[in-house]
Amino acid sequence: MTTDEIRLKLERFYEAQTTKDEEEQLKNFFQGNDVPEDLEADRLLFTQLFDPANSVPEGLEQRLTHDIECWNTVEKTTNRRARTMSLRWITGMAAGLLVLLSMGTWLNHRESTATPLSETVETYDNPKDAAGETERALTKFSMALNKGIDKINNKETKKLQ
Repeated sequence: MTTDEIRLKLERFYEAQTTKDEEEQLKNFFQGNDVPEDLEADRLLFTQLFDPANSVPEGLEQRLTHDIECWNTVEKTTNRRARTMSLRWITGMAAGLLVLLSMGTWLNHRESTATPLSETVETYDNPKDAAGETERALTKFSMALNKGIDKINNKETKKLQ
């Protein structure tokens, strides 16, 4: 078998397209002593892959089975927890909607205690008295507002100094 044929079979081997017979031919080639230096890394790979001294350690199957069962248990627990969380979310939403619906129904059917706008009574009979009282209230509001603005301005000037 030529080196070019070996290289082609190696390419097919690394692409996982070889048959058992071709893999056996590659194994036999690399077990020989006439391997080119540029294929030395491939020879090391094949000797390690097909070395009869490489065996499965004792208890490996039991350890793998145990690990897989543990993973399945964790997965089942996670699924159960996710289902519980979704049920809690749905229950919470339903309870919230029930509260909103109950409040809306109660507010809609209770007797109104507000007086209609047409029955409101004027507080001042004399327009001059109403204007005077309005002016007094607005002056009081303006003084309070100016007092707050002055405090803000004083703090700003102290910061600048």
